[in-house]
Amino acid sequence: MLQFDKDFFLGETFQGFYVEPMMKCVWAAQLEVLEVIRGICEKHRIKYFAAYGTLLGAVRHKGFIPWDDDVDIMMLREDYERFLKLAPGDFPGDYHLQSPYTLEDYSTTFMRVTNTWTISYAPQQLLEFHGCPYIVGVDIFPFDTLPLNHAQEMDQAQLVQILMGTSTNCETDPEGVLEVLPDLEALCHTKFDRSKKLRGQLLKQADIVSKRYSNTNGPLVTHVPGNSQGGYHYQKKWFDECVYLPFENITLPAPRNYDAVLKTVYGESYMTPICSVSHEYPFYKKQIEALEKSLVERIMRGEKLF
Repeated sequence: MLQFDKDFFLGETFQGFYVEPMMKCVWAAQLEVLEVIRGICEKHRIKYFAAYGTLLGAVRHKGFIPWDDDVDIMMLREDYERFLKLAPGDFPGDYHLQSPYTLEDYSTTFMRVTNTWTISYAPQQLLEFHGCPYIVGVDIFPFDTLPLNHAQEMDQAQLVQILMGTSTNCETDPEGVLEVLPDLEALCHTKFDRSKKLRGQLLKQADIVSKRYSNTNGPLVTHVPGNSQGGYHYQKKWFDECVYLPFENITLPAPRNYDAVLKTVYGESYMTPICSVSHEYPFYKKQIEALEKSLVERIMRGEKLF
């Protein structure tokens, strides 16, 4: 279990942005998940690297970006596939892996390792995860080889976006999804099982299309679902070696040429902090709302809560 100074969990303000104590608990819990991933990767000799905001935080803040609430790492496709296969057998406790290959109704293409299935205020949970009762995890992104032909790259990106977009309509417009399935089956040379949930199948197919050129010798890689406009090109050789950067009270592997990686994503001035709260910060607000809704429903049914 990681050790933190007590001051780590105090709320603090950075450039006018306040980080509440619970977010500090969440950060600590996420680092515990990272430690589990590190151990599994070391055991199986799987390479991984800090990615996106986590990489930027390591370089610029030596830890979390103050207005960031998640952890991102990446793996080249071969390592990603090995982790997907091998990691579940090494998870402790309630740790589990979420992906389109493991859950029928998963919501995205990349995989995520989480510490538990449910919110818990059990003493052991709070002790193990530094006072954090929420479901926390680490997002793992596959980086795939790009085709040499730009037209093929754009066709691949467009098909992935269509598959992902269709998956989001499975609940709101199921009839519309069924209408377009034959066309998608023809484009992907596959068959979807209409007797099962389609959302996960569509996202699984998007991942399959993403790795279409992974066995080729192209010099460029990218996270294909995030490359819809063809702008995020990374030299595969940037990930040949790693360096270790301080991140809070641990170290994280980063591409040796992390400067080029960060400039690709954030531009030349990436070292200048710009407060930009991503997605629905803090992510655990949704978990709180879901818990409150569940409690209200149980009360309305006359159930005893405790």
